[in-house]
Amino acid sequence: MGPVTPSPYSFGPEPPYPLHPSIKNKLDPTYRAFYDEHIFDKQQVHLQPVAASRTSGVLIPGGGEMLDVGSTRDFAIKRRESEGPDVMVRVFTPEGQKPEGDWPVMVYYHGGGWVLGNIDTENVVCTNLCKRANCVVISVDYRLAPENPYPAAVHDSWEALLWLHSTAASLLSLNLSKVAVGGSSAGGNLAAIMCHKALSSPSIVPKFVVQLLIVPVTDNTANPKNTLSWRENEFTPALPALKMLWYRKHYLPNEKTWADPEASPLLYPSGWEKQPKALVVVGELDVLRSEGEAYAEKLSAAGVEADLKVMKGMPHPFLAMDGVLQQGRDTITFMVEALKGAFS
Repeated sequence: MGPVTPSPYSFGPEPPYPLHPSIKNKLDPTYRAFYDEHIFDKQQVHLQPVAASRTSGVLIPGGGEMLDVGSTRDFAIKRRESEGPDVMVRVFTPEGQKPEGDWPVMVYYHGGGWVLGNIDTENVVCTNLCKRANCVVISVDYRLAPENPYPAAVHDSWEALLWLHSTAASLLSLNLSKVAVGGSSAGGNLAAIMCHKALSSPSIVPKFVVQLLIVPVTDNTANPKNTLSWRENEFTPALPALKMLWYRKHYLPNEKTWADPEASPLLYPSGWEKQPKALVVVGELDVLRSEGEAYAEKLSAAGVEADLKVMKGMPHPFLAMDGVLQQGRDTITFMVEALKGAFS
């Protein structure tokens, strides 16, 4: 892959970072105003050391409030198939008595480019899904790059499913016929991969009834030369092309692995007709839009129900900005409704 085209409107390594003229007038006005007030003077993640961006689990300002749930418990999972430390998960359980037939369950993988984020990052989303869809939510704290590059996150994501099937179902009164999976960004990548991996091991992991893929990474070979949204949105805020490549190169330091299906689920050669139905939500002004659209199209072409929603005027992080963006709140509602429909 050739280098990303240099910007004619280049930023220095220090803020402020005004919106690029190629994208400024396309952005939703509410996002643009929030960016100018709260984000443009903050240091860019890909222009500082990784450790400086790990000071909290919050990846971007603008998030909403967590909802009250019945209980929140953390568990350390012993590995069954891979090597490494215990995998940490957080379990959100709704208020009230479990339903007849036990709790439906949603397995969730957070975003952060496989480099940032932790078990606290998407508590707002997880509590919304738990309370509003009346299901248990299991959030997975997978290992991060560059300390633990690919395929560590894939291994940890898989271990959570093995634990769910072997241990958590009885421990937490879970209904294994009502299991969903999903995530945002890098987490959407991992959720899509889990759906494909599960096809080869139906006796040891759950069968998913729906997958919720929010701004997912599905093609780690994409770049501005070969992908429309990377070219159109190369200088978009929040996740410009250079920043996405920064994440990719931390997680996938060996370029030969970029096309592996367990890194780029869009490139799985088969099994598409056996995938669970999907909700795929993308941002119009996100570099990842085209690969999310392509993923939904590939599911649809295989006869799988795929509900694709393109959020107009939105760059990448709208889900995490539900406190200020209606599009973020709408996306959480789409997720809740998808779960209710799949669990009914």
